[in-house]
Amino acid sequence: MGQDHGFPGVVGHARVTAMLSRAIERQRLHHGLVFSGPRGIGKATLARGLACALTCDVAPARGCGECDSCRRMLSGRHTDLRRLEGQGKSRMIAAGPAREVALRAQHAPFEARAHVIIIDPADRMHPKASAAMLKSIEEPSPGVHWALLATNLHDILDTILSRCMTIPLERLSLADTRAVVSAELARAPSAAPVDDERLELVVSLADGSPGVALELLRDPSLEPTRELLAATLRALELGPPAVFSGDRSPLWAAWRTAVLATPDPNEAAVTDEGEDEVIVVKAKKKPKKKKKAKKKKAESKETPARQRATAGRLAELWLLHLRELLLGREGLRNMPALSRDDALARHMQHIQQFQSNLARNPNVRLSFEQLLLSLGA
Repeated sequence: MGQDHGFPGVVGHARVTAMLSRAIERQRLHHGLVFSGPRGIGKATLARGLACALTCDVAPARGCGECDSCRRMLSGRHTDLRRLEGQGKSRMIAAGPAREVALRAQHAPFEARAHVIIIDPADRMHPKASAAMLKSIEEPSPGVHWALLATNLHDILDTILSRCMTIPLERLSLADTRAVVSAELARAPSAAPVDDERLELVVSLADGSPGVALELLRDPSLEPTRELLAATLRALELGPPAVFSGDRSPLWAAWRTAVLATPDPNEAAVTDEGEDEVIVVKAKKKPKKKKKAKKKKAESKETPARQRATAGRLAELWLLHLRELLLGREGLRNMPALSRDDALARHMQHIQQFQSNLARNPNVRLSFEQLLLSLGA
């Protein structure tokens, strides 16, 4: 995979890397940078590439990616690269590690001419962690650079934002997204092979986020949800009898299969919290059995959260299919054809309304039935 710019490992974001490279050459780079944008678009990769550009002697202001300094920066083993990450499912950054990083920054750089501190995610810092960082960012040591990664700028302390330069990052193109995902797959030859059709599907669904595309490749619910879409379109052709023909009908059998293939985020969170409490108080053997029993029970249950996640993914696949048809392409594989071309735009409007109603409607299945009735009218 070739590069269209100098920052090692970075795909896309050419405008941003060119701007940063010029600033380094002119010694005008702001010491505090906030890279903001959707998750999975390469903010962390850009920060590591920036570290290479700041410290590489072979290709100053760009980074060669091959010298010892660049290789250690890219692998996270350089003494002048510090990464402060959130912990646990909340990815919250605690005050203790933040104070440690702030103290270490007072004595940096250690071997290179620059020291780079990456905070990820910067929008998940505990208020005490933000307070611990503020003075170091406000009064940086010479050669110390801060790279804060965030998806939501509103959750970063205003006093920190005011002392940094915010750089918004755009989503990648389809070609760049595909290139990043293909490169990641090539680095894991032991993984199961991915066919071209599934690769194109996840790249299209990811909307310019390679990280999201890689998550979708590992998502066990993707194929069952695609089967649910096919069953849904067939039910629309048959009319209300197919929608209200009972749980054993093809439509609702496909619905249940897709829902059960989707992890329930709420139950997963409760199980983990319960496990943490039990491990501290009781012996380890019994809680493990209890955890397995809870997990098995949860996997066989249609929870509202699981239904909502399935409905959301179904809507995404459905809209993707309709967009492809509107562009004159084939759409998703093995999908029944719509009887009239003028129905495409109307279907998209109803499905988008269904998406916006999902968060507010507690009865997901009822909302889905209403969608099917409105589309069949």
